[in-house]
Amino acid sequence: MLLSVFQTLMAGYSRLLPGSASDTALHLLTTPRVSRGPLSFRTSEPDLTVSLGERAQLAIWQGGDEAALFVHGWSGRATQMLPFIDAVNGNRYTRYALILPGHGEQADGPAHVGDFIAAIRLALDFIGGPVSVALGHSMGAGALAHVATQESRIGRLVLIAGPAEFRGMVNNFASFLHLGERARLQLLQKMAARVGIGFDALNIARLGKQIRGPVLLIHDTGDREIPFAEGLRLQQAIPEATLHQTQGLGHRKVLRDAAVIDTVKAFSDSPLPSQAPLKALA
Repeated sequence: MLLSVFQTLMAGYSRLLPGSASDTALHLLTTPRVSRGPLSFRTSEPDLTVSLGERAQLAIWQGGDEAALFVHGWSGRATQMLPFIDAVNGNRYTRYALILPGHGEQADGPAHVGDFIAAIRLALDFIGGPVSVALGHSMGAGALAHVATQESRIGRLVLIAGPAEFRGMVNNFASFLHLGERARLQLLQKMAARVGIGFDALNIARLGKQIRGPVLLIHDTGDREIPFAEGLRLQQAIPEATLHQTQGLGHRKVLRDAAVIDTVKAFSDSPLPSQAPLKALA
C-alpha cells in the first residue's frame, strides 16, 4: 500500500518537476540499502583484511598459488559470498572477497557501478598476478564482466544474476518509480555523469565478444530484479559462455542453493592453462 502511494506521488512529482524528481531518483539509485545479511564471516573469518583506496576493502583467505576473487552485488554483503568461498579449494586458491564502497559495516555514503569497477581494478592490482576465477553477483557480476572486456588477467568468470547492460537497469528503476519521460531521460543523463562511464561502454551484450576464457552464467527464470532474459542475452554475446538456469530461487536465494554451489565448485576445480604464480602476500 505504501509503495503504491509512493509510486503515485513520484509519477505526479516527475511530471511537474522532472529535474527535482530525477535528482530524487538518482539519490535512491546510488544509496545502498541496509542489507539483512550477516556482518561477520563467522566460522570462516579471513586471515587478513586490507583497505583498497579510500572506501573498499579486500578480505583474504590465504591458500594456494592461484587466485579466486568474489564480488557481491548492490545492497549485498561480502558475507553472501561465503558459500562459494568455502566451496573453492583452499589448497589451490588464495581467496579474495571485495567489500565494496557503501557496503561495509558502517554506511559510508553513496555508491554506483563505477565504484564497483574501480574497486575490482584495485583488487586486481593488489593481487598482482592472474586471477584464475572471478565470481560476481548482480551488479558485482556486471562490473566484473565490464572489467573482463578490457582485462587479460581474469581467466574464468562466474556471473550470477548479472545484467546484460546498465541502461536497462536505470530504465527499469525509472519504470518502478513511475517516472515521466522527461524525468527518465534526465535520470539517464545524470547517472551516466555520476558514474563517469557511458552506457555504451557498460553494454556487456554488445561487448561480450571481447571476454576471453570460459564463463559460467547462473540465472533464475523467476528473477524479478534482473530478468532471466538478461542471462540469455549474455549467453548469446559471450563466446565461451555456458548458462546454468535455476527455477524458484529468484535473485538472492540462488546464492545459497546447494546445486548452484556445487556447479561453481566444479567450474573452479576444472583445469586452466598454466599461469604465472600468484605473488606472495606481505
